[in-house]
Amino acid sequence: MRRRHRIALVGVVVATCIAGVVGLTALSTGSEGPLTGALVRLATMVGATEHAVRGRLLGSGRAKSLSWFSPDREVVRLRHPASILLGAYVNGIPSTLDGLSPFEGAIGRAVPLVQLYAAWGDRPDQQFPLQLTTAIWDLGSVPLVTWEPWLVDFESGRHPNLPLRDARDRHGLGAVANGDYDFYIDAWARDAARFGHPLFVRFGHEMNDPYRYPWGPQNNSKEEYVAAWRHVVDRFRALGAANVVWVWSPHVAYEYWDLYYPGDGYVDWVATGVLNFGPIAQWSRWWTFDEIFGKAYPRLAGFHKPVMVAEFGSLAVGGDRAAWYEAALGSLPSKYPAVRALLFFDIANDQTVTYQKVDWSLESDSATAAVVRRAISAWAR
Repeated sequence: MRRRHRIALVGVVVATCIAGVVGLTALSTGSEGPLTGALVRLATMVGATEHAVRGRLLGSGRAKSLSWFSPDREVVRLRHPASILLGAYVNGIPSTLDGLSPFEGAIGRAVPLVQLYAAWGDRPDQQFPLQLTTAIWDLGSVPLVTWEPWLVDFESGRHPNLPLRDARDRHGLGAVANGDYDFYIDAWARDAARFGHPLFVRFGHEMNDPYRYPWGPQNNSKEEYVAAWRHVVDRFRALGAANVVWVWSPHVAYEYWDLYYPGDGYVDWVATGVLNFGPIAQWSRWWTFDEIFGKAYPRLAGFHKPVMVAEFGSLAVGGDRAAWYEAALGSLPSKYPAVRALLFFDIANDQTVTYQKVDWSLESDSATAAVVRRAISAWAR
């Protein structure tokens, strides 16, 4: 009976918090300011309470399975990890972390790193994801935020000092370096410091790709990118966010990517993505892991920073998917010893690059998942 009463009481607290969120949301127009901050803080309370309920009902099995990682959840250790850290970006993020369970069931272990993507902008969902990062931390992992400077998402009416949207991307990173977006950078820095735990930030990734993102070389020089990176890091440090581990992540398929390096004092990790799209588009064919990553590896390792494969995966079209994973993972520690983190891109309905939706997930491919489990069992914690 007492157990039922405790559960019922916690349920009432959850319901009350949710009602508060709904009430504040009804009053909000989506604007930034004190109300948005109150919403974020209240949502974080709801998330913490929900995790407390889940912990009481289901136990803390996931966090216990990551107990080996607990001593390493410090900034100093995360800058020099002793073992290869696995991670993932899974279905449902940022709305829910429920996608972790089926993914981790497929690979046979809980992952220390959980990735999320966050765009710059004025909307409440573009502010520092305090609720989500707290939930990831409470589950025993460390969050990795890929932070994307979509400058056009700031409303002109709120920021009359900014250029109009259609002119904002041109030399936009120069404007970032000049302090025009400090109102936003500083808010993130303060919230990151308030979070108080280590987290990775992968800012402005694939900055050398002239086709994909507006912060690329079609709009900005490499000097503007480097200046923007340093300015962002300096603002975070000045505002007390020493808990951030900075991840620099170029697209190694394009030459001269190393010229975008911001400098040893501003980078903790170097990273790149390794995604095999197969022959699904004119620009793509079936590439092995070694063909995508191997040529760039000596230069990545040459920065003498830990190397991260920030987006890892293969589609099933055009080749033997299971064999692709086996070849990539089986010899990873011996062939690429500087690699200290590998994050699966485990999305079932990805449409970020192609017109049609593509499936990177392992949960629906039991044969490939079995190969992955076997391959990583030799070296993963």
